[in-house]
Amino acid sequence: MAHNQEVTDESGALQARRRVLAYLTGLIGAVIAAVLGIPLAAFYIAPSLARRKPIWVELGPISSVRPNEPIKFTYSYGKIDGWLEKVVRGTAYAVRTDGDMFVLSNLCTHLGCGVRWERDAKSFLCPCHNGRFDITGKVTAGPPPKPLPRFKYRVSGGTIIIHIEEA
Repeated sequence: MAHNQEVTDESGALQARRRVLAYLTGLIGAVIAAVLGIPLAAFYIAPSLARRKPIWVELGPISSVRPNEPIKFTYSYGKIDGWLEKVVRGTAYAVRTDGDMFVLSNLCTHLGCGVRWERDAKSFLCPCHNGRFDITGKVTAGPPPKPLPRFKYRVSGGTIIIHIEEA
């Protein structure tokens, strides 16, 4: 009888020891996961929380923009991405209609092809899939799902300056 009592006491102590070891193993695993996981999460989340410096780029003189005739301007600005320095180039159309002025992107909203102003047709044409936009950038034909994007702009010293939004 005493022999059974000893076996039960030893197995109870063994069970308790196993529970403590399992708990400690889980605790150590959780600490390691936190030590590695928190910096990794911060690495992926931090760029979305970082404040970006606004980019304002000069287009050209406002005096060259005539009523109901979009004027094409090309722009460029420097961008630093890590150790890579590059020049980003783009095109925008400044449009003045009935006292209203706006600046349109030349990128079609369908697949991002460059649109051009067709004076005879009085519309912007996307050569990729025959998308068409009116002088205000609204879709008039083809597959583009949205109107041409508009840039925020300001005029300073007779020069049109646009705000570039980077992703």
